[in-house]
Amino acid sequence: MKYRWLLLAMCVLVLSGCKTPEVNLKSALLKNLTASRLDVGLNLDVFNPNEYELPIQQVDWSLDLFNSRFNDGSVALKRNIPAARRVGVEVPLGIAFNAVAVGAQNILTKRSIPWGIDGGVAFRTPAGPVRADFGSMGQWANPLLR
Repeated sequence: MKYRWLLLAMCVLVLSGCKTPEVNLKSALLKNLTASRLDVGLNLDVFNPNEYELPIQQVDWSLDLFNSRFNDGSVALKRNIPAARRVGVEVPLGIAFNAVAVGAQNILTKRSIPWGIDGGVAFRTPAGPVRADFGSMGQWANPLLR
């Protein structure tokens, strides 16, 4: 019986000691655009408010172009965020147009590309997985039509 109480007390301590990290999308840079591929670099600002290091497991994302869903996916990252620190994390996204036909015509013909990106970062904590969301909107100049 004492073992159960001790286990319960440890679980409460671990669960109450984990603060949710903060993630903000600082920028989404159009790194490369060709007739068949789009490469984007997400720059995230990640703050770990905890007194221990937090490993990032993965980043999932959803990209809207021209106010329509374009593609989504996830990127496995093996990056540790130090305790009580704010760090920048770069997340590369590569999307082939043959994987997403919708919106490709607009990308090839419009001078500006309105975008929206939502997503989340999954962290591994002593209490189990924790997710922190991010999102932003903007507009890219189309390098194909300069």
